[in-house]
Amino acid sequence: MQSLDIEQKRSRNPYGPGRPAHDTSSSFVKIYFVICLALFTLIGIVKMSMPANDVNDEWAKIGDASGGWGAEHNHPVKDNVGSGSSVNSFSPPKHYTPPAQTYYPLKSQSNSNIDKELRSDDLVTALAPIVALPAQPRSEYKIYQEADRFLPEDLLFDTNTAHGKAFDFILNRDKRKLSGDDKHLFQRFVLTLIFYAMGGRDENDPKEYHTSSYARGGWESDSVHFLTGLHECHWVKKSLEDHFWGILSIESETDQRVGVTKCNDDMEVTELRLADLNLVGFLPEEIKWLSTLESLDMQNNHLAGPIPKSLGDLDELRYLSLDGNNFSGSIPDVFLGLVNLERVYLNFNEFNGAMPSSLCFLREDGMLEDLWSDCGGYPITCTCCTVCCDMVAECDEMASQKGGQ
Repeated sequence: MQSLDIEQKRSRNPYGPGRPAHDTSSSFVKIYFVICLALFTLIGIVKMSMPANDVNDEWAKIGDASGGWGAEHNHPVKDNVGSGSSVNSFSPPKHYTPPAQTYYPLKSQSNSNIDKELRSDDLVTALAPIVALPAQPRSEYKIYQEADRFLPEDLLFDTNTAHGKAFDFILNRDKRKLSGDDKHLFQRFVLTLIFYAMGGRDENDPKEYHTSSYARGGWESDSVHFLTGLHECHWVKKSLEDHFWGILSIESETDQRVGVTKCNDDMEVTELRLADLNLVGFLPEEIKWLSTLESLDMQNNHLAGPIPKSLGDLDELRYLSLDGNNFSGSIPDVFLGLVNLERVYLNFNEFNGAMPSSLCFLREDGMLEDLWSDCGGYPITCTCCTVCCDMVAECDEMASQKGGQ
């Protein structure tokens, strides 16, 4: 009986054969896990229902350091100050440095500004070495002419000067957008500089046009099609006066135009005619960078100051006409290397002193056939000139001829 009762008790084991009737350790683990899960869930629910504090509020609007949406993409965050209203303004914590995208312009605008700055630096690097101050004292250049040290970069960014206006056009308004290594950059800059140095006014720049320092005289860009988007070899226009008289003339088409009247096959300027345009101002030293120039005609204007010594660097020059202006000072002795020079007209100006020996040498032993100056008495003395004028209107041919005849 006793054995039978034992078998019956064993058969009643609810956990099956081979297992103890009551596993207390396993039950305890399960109960602990369930309680922890319930507490974790309850805490999460409570946190979600509670308002955020100040720092969390601010970071919720911004997104964390790894990115993410800000408050504008979610529901408004409630202010815990007490008003309960939605927070619309942004007040970052003191230790927080805002991400770049929060304050900087759009990416396309930022890239545009960067490209412009890089191009500006590129152009300054290329053009600064060729910049020179005018020899004549001028009010707009006074600060640079009196400075102990001259920085060309400062001059290029000073739009009160002809150099600054020329650089501003090349950098900001020129449709050709030349780079610093373009072989025609010097040529385009120098022609633009000549335009502004001689009182030019650009109709496409309203601010400059209405505030030009040259209230009297000067020329407009439309006069000779200067400052257009075309290549500078096309900065040329037919003169109305020459067009009328050209009907009765057998002169070439070139003689009936003003501006850049001729270029070579490499699109380099060889003839520049700016005669009878009411020009005022000065002839810049940078003229020498038009190194292929063969003919320079600026007669009958109001240009003043000394003529630049850099004219002596124009090795290809054949024709030079500066007559009928207000140039003054002595004529520089810089022409000895201009072995191709054939005609020079310096009359009807305010030069003084003696004709330089370099021109007399070319007149006697070179190709120079015509040399005109105001040598009809004072103020020029010249023994090698072909024609002497009186600074006003009268000119007489001199007996001196080429070869001492």
